[in-house]
Amino acid sequence: MGPSANTAICPENMKVGKFLNNHAHSCGRYGLRIFHNMIPRKFPCKPVWKDWSEEKKDDPYWKNPAITATFEGLVSWKNNRNGAIAKRVGDVRFVNFKVADNVLAGIEFAETAWYGDDTTQINGALIIGKTSNTEAKLDKGSPRGIITPRSEGFLV
Repeated sequence: MGPSANTAICPENMKVGKFLNNHAHSCGRYGLRIFHNMIPRKFPCKPVWKDWSEEKKDDPYWKNPAITATFEGLVSWKNNRNGAIAKRVGDVRFVNFKVADNVLAGIEFAETAWYGDDTTQINGALIIGKTSNTEAKLDKGSPRGIITPRSEGFLV
């Protein structure tokens, strides 16, 4: 929309740059929020073609394959909802996250867009619901470690 609109740019499906060793604490709601969609593809503005032929049965999305988006080394604590949250994602990986003392959960994924076995993942995380350095709002919130998505294709 607007004078700088360009239909050749599709941010939801673009390759992600580098996200490495960030810190977030005491944020209003989220330490890291991926909202609404992040489904990186080789050709961001083209649709996902499903080819169920015998020749391509190992990768039915070969015409527009997924690209891995890696978020690495986030340290996120004492946020008023989540240390990290993702609404709807494709091949997104949270690697070596450390989250603690977040009011609702350390990490939450709402939905995954499944495109094969190596999809949405949490790898090497340290997730602590509540430490002894607590606050009244954490006691009320009853923090969880991970809230998992309501879809397939998610690995921890």
